[in-house]
Amino acid sequence: MSAIATVTSTSSGAQAPPPLWKPASVAPRTLPALPALDDLPVSQTQCDKALNALVKHVDKVQKKRDDDDLLGEQDEKVFLVVGLKQAPKRDVHKPIRIAVPHPVLNPRVQPVTLFVKDPQRVYKNLLDELKIGFITRVVGLDKLRTKHKTFEAKRQLLKEGELFLVDDRVTVEVGKCLGKMWRDAKKQPIPVALQRKDLKAELERAVASTYLNVTTGTSLSVKIGSTSQHSAAELGANLRAVLPYIATRIPAAPSTFANVQSLHLKSSTSVSLPIYNASLSTRFDAVPETAEAADERKKAEDKKADEKRKRDERDAAKEKRRLERAVTKEGKGRAEKREREEDVEEEAAAAVAEEEAAAPAAAAVVDEAPKPKAKKAKKEAKAAAEAPAPVSPAAADKKASRPKKASSSKKVKA
Repeated sequence: MSAIATVTSTSSGAQAPPPLWKPASVAPRTLPALPALDDLPVSQTQCDKALNALVKHVDKVQKKRDDDDLLGEQDEKVFLVVGLKQAPKRDVHKPIRIAVPHPVLNPRVQPVTLFVKDPQRVYKNLLDELKIGFITRVVGLDKLRTKHKTFEAKRQLLKEGELFLVDDRVTVEVGKCLGKMWRDAKKQPIPVALQRKDLKAELERAVASTYLNVTTGTSLSVKIGSTSQHSAAELGANLRAVLPYIATRIPAAPSTFANVQSLHLKSSTSVSLPIYNASLSTRFDAVPETAEAADERKKAEDKKADEKRKRDERDAAKEKRRLERAVTKEGKGRAEKREREEDVEEEAAAAVAEEEAAAPAAAAVVDEAPKPKAKKAKKEAKAAAEAPAPVSPAAADKKASRPKKASSSKKVKA
């Protein structure tokens, strides 16, 4: 990789920004004291053995690459993998800075990008005037929104840089422009205070440190160096500097080493070598709750109770307004109508119940009465219908005086 590029333009009018100022009401967050390395239950002998084994493994892999692939030497990063008993309850988007004696990044071969406020030319001239040559690229907020707006441009920008710094005054705006791509790659920008009087020292501290990215899982990792830049002794010094921080600097989790279940060392191509494992008698013990966790839990409970109280008050007010709208000028509205309908339904139900209770008695009375003979009555009605109508005496005499006609058969014989 090419050497770091420096800003060549100069400006005599560029001046350092005023020193960082904070009001007295903004109190810094109190952090627990770091434990001594001798008080931690981690064997230094086991750490040295694991680091020496990793270095020998990487040398063997590099030699095999030179013989087979002809790709030359490749950088092998070394990580400390931390296993927790109780995971943090929330994501921490700001990486935790850990100072190490031997910087894990070489800015001469690994590019460093700085995101600043507009106009970016002022900060470029300021870096050149202060002779800060380890910043490879300066990107302004307006340029980030326009030139690096597409997904391909953002991905190319991510590949070009190894470490990203951002002015703490535009951390939120830059995060919205970048999206989650940087967090997935564990390269989210590190906030720095560009308003400090000694700007060069501030940027040097940011570049020379390593960072712990906290997620909601039980497995975390910290980069402690690389085999191409550090020896086994330098890696051991960085490891001893990192160990006290992992027990007390993880937010939203118990800040005690009792929460650490296991520690492993590994490189990019090796297996994990254990350097610490919690004993079986304490592996499943409950981690004591810290004061910070207790305060957060109490705040969450109070917030939940307050939300429930407000919700009950809203429901009561809503029911009261509904009843007020139901009442008309005469005082008889839908609520009273509903009560009247319920009364009518109750009366109807009572009447049905009385009828059902009186039905057996009426049925008994009907059974005791004599039943008419249906067949005889039907026969008498049929006979009355078939009987001839009565004839008067005058009609009968007239019918008798008429001569009888001869039948057709007698006429044929004649």
